Parts: sequence; structure tokens; C-alpha cells
Amino acid sequence: MEVTNWGSLIKTRPSKVKEVFKVQDIIDVVKDPVQFPSPVRALGSRHSPTKCIDADSGTVLDMRHLSYINEPDETEMTLTVGGGTIYYDIVHFLEARGFMLRVNTEIGMLTAGAAVMGQTKDSAFPGEYGQVSSEVVAVKLVTAQGEILEVSEKNDPEFMKFVRCSYGMLGVAFEVTFRIVPLRLMRVYHKHFTVPEFIEQLADIRAARAALMYYMMPMRGLVVVEYRTYAPDESEEDGIQREPGVVHNKHLLPLGDSSILAVRNFIWAKLNPVTSRLLLSVPRLLSVPGFWLANNLLFSGFNFTASHRHLPAAQVITYPEDPPASTVFTFSIMSFTADKFKEAMTAYYKFVLDYHDRTGWNVSMMDVGYRLFHDDKSYLSYTDGGESWTIDPVTNPNSGWYPFLKEFNKLGASFGGKPLLNQTPLLTADHFHAAFGPQIRQFNVHRKRMDPDNRFLSTFFKDLYQCS
Repeated sequence: MEVTNWGSLIKTRPSKVKEVFKVQDIIDVVKDPVQFPSPVRALGSRHSPTKCIDADSGTVLDMRHLSYINEPDETEMTLTVGGGTIYYDIVHFLEARGFMLRVNTEIGMLTAGAAVMGQTKDSAFPGEYGQVSSEVVAVKLVTAQGEILEVSEKNDPEFMKFVRCSYGMLGVAFEVTFRIVPLRLMRVYHKHFTVPEFIEQLADIRAARAALMYYMMPMRGLVVVEYRTYAPDESEEDGIQREPGVVHNKHLLPLGDSSILAVRNFIWAKLNPVTSRLLLSVPRLLSVPGFWLANNLLFSGFNFTASHRHLPAAQVITYPEDPPASTVFTFSIMSFTADKFKEAMTAYYKFVLDYHDRTGWNVSMMDVGYRLFHDDKSYLSYTDGGESWTIDPVTNPNSGWYPFLKEFNKLGASFGGKPLLNQTPLLTADHFHAAFGPQIRQFNVHRKRMDPDNRFLSTFFKDLYQCS
């Protein structure tokens, strides 16, 4: 029996796969280690490019059928969903009711359970978070003893920090409650920079009251910065009045035009990987002129993706469960504090060029990155040191990827780069502990208390956390 991640790049071979339709299914599995051997690991949409899906000789819980969405609690401003509910469905459900989540992360197939249990990324607005788990205020778990445990920010905020990003080692998340806010429209536009221009203007870019994502092309020495801002509420000018005494913003729905974001999503999720795959399949096109021409067309596309008012959910993308090979891509990520980012980015651009000169290999797609702000809601928050910027190499998968990553990881670590366990392939225990040492030691105490028999502990996490 074999289970793979999205794109079938990572494989694990569990003894059993159990589809979960109700909470009792999880309890029955956890309580029967003979029929359902350890480790017991929950499965979502499988988009992680690391071996965090590892469940060799153990049991996989397929959570995707445990999908439901309750009506929003307009008093508490929360939304409760099943652990297998995908993010795309959640944000569009909220949108139709005049609400939104503050983090509208790109991968719409992210399940709610994975959103609270794993590390995620998205550009953050000033005063907000870019990690989805930080917007989770409560979660219900099935513990290693087969009991139901509810943990909330209200009742136990300190332990909630260890539940967030615990990767299923403290329990299986079957119900998740998110913080919600009234719907707001957004604006998006892009600016092109050469690397020297970007570095020179970085202080001004940082000062922007916007969520910042950026597309990087080291082979051409270019950066495109995507600015997202909240649009002013001009609904009254459009003759649309807000209903008195309500907290939702359904009156904004007719004003949101998301067609431009559809173009941006098409460039990123479809055109970029297909074009890059073509370059790889026809070696003579992978010459510098061919690479330059193809990616110049993609970069130019961002000139046309400016939106005056769009709905936030428009940036959330769905991917097919079994994608055609032409659209499969993989990635990594490293996060750097703002004071280290300028050096790290400059070094990364130089590294990509030097690596290509040495080996003839380079990432085939546009790299990306995100600006996030201080966030200590999770023990594994990679922005607990303050404002942080990420570097995310992206490529069509091929044999040159992992040798490149080994060197990229060393480079990132030298600048204090913080990894994501589900998104930084080939991560070593030394690097992980250098980035999160004290937090890991604290977590291991909670993990041993919650799961003394290692019911949920896979080899992948055992090796990284160095726990018994």
C-alpha cells in the first residue's frame, strides 16, 4: 500500500489507510493498535513537499470526508468547520455571508486540520498574521488515549501555542474554529525592480502599508513585488447601503471584481509550470535566451494584473487532486528576519547564478517570497523574532532539485533562516534545533505527557525532534 503527496514526489507505505467519516472512526483507530499499528497519521490534501506524510508500517487517517461548515457565530466572530474541510470552501462560504478570514493563503486544498497542525505562509497586512494557525481560536482533538480534548485560546492560551503547528503529535484535529472578520475588498498591483533597485528601495518597500508577496528571477536579476491593500469602502458612492445593526458586509459582494485575480492565478498556477516544463523538455530552449524569453512573457503578464476592488477569496487557488505532469511543481522555503533579509536575498541571487555556472542547473520557475510580521501564537512560529521575509525556490521536479536544495539549506542556515517542517525538504535536525531549540525542548515535554507510547510519532518527526 502506498500513499503519495501531491504530484507523487514523496511516498510512504502504511499498513492501513482508514477513511474518516465521523469522529468515532478516529477513536476506534487510535484505541486499537493491533489492527491499526503506529504511527497514526492524519492525511489532508497532501500538498507538503517534505516527508511529514511519513507513516511507514503505520496507519493513515484520510480526513477528507470529515468536511462540514457551521454557520458563523456573529457574536463571537468565529466559524467552526470539520477537520477535513478545504480552505477554498471555507473562504467562499464566508464570502457569501459577508465575512472573511484574515489569511487567504494560496493553496485552496489546504484542510482545516492541516491549517492548525502545520506551518503555512502568506503575505500579512500590518497588524495581522500570515500564518493560518494563528487565526485558529479553538480545536477539538482525539488524543492518544482515544479521548476527546478541546483546547482554546480563551481557556488555555499557552497550551494552544503548542497545539498550533504540532503536526498531529498531540492528537488528531477533527474540528477547528477560526477567527473571522467582516468582509473587505482589496486592491492589488505589481511593481518591477532590478535587484539593485529592490535592495536600494527596500526600506520604502517595507514601509508600505500593504501585504507584500514577491516573484524572483535570479537568472535575470529581477523582482516583481505584489502589493495588496484593503480598498476603501466606497459602497455608498455606488448606491449600496449597509444594513443597520449587522456585522457582516454582504453589501460589498456586488462591488468585487475578481477577474483580474483569475489572470494572476492562471499565470502562477498553470502558465508558469507548463512553460517551465517545456523549457526542461527541449534542452536547447533552456539556453539563457530561451529562458529569458519565456520568463519575460510571464513577468510581463503581471503588468496587466492590477485590480481596483476584488474579493479576498479570489487569490485562493484550487489544484486538481491528481494533476497532469505538465502542471506539477515543487518548492522549499526559508524565513529570514528583516535585518538579515537583504544579505540573504543578495546571497541567494548570487548562489543561483554560481550554482548554474558550476552545474548547468537552475530552478525552472519563478521563485516567490512573502513578508510577514511578528507572530508568537505558535511555538513553531518562524516570525517570532519580528518582521520576516521568505525565500521560496520553486521548480518543476527533476533530478537536479535535491542537490540544489542541500546547498540552499546550508546557505539559508548561515543567515539564520528558519524552516517549515512541511515545506523545507531535506531539513536536518541540526538546522531545526538551531532555529527552534528552546521551543522544541518545551514541546517534547508536552508531547511525552500527551502521547507516552508514541502513538502519533513517525520516524520523520522522531528524527527531527530527537525525542524518544
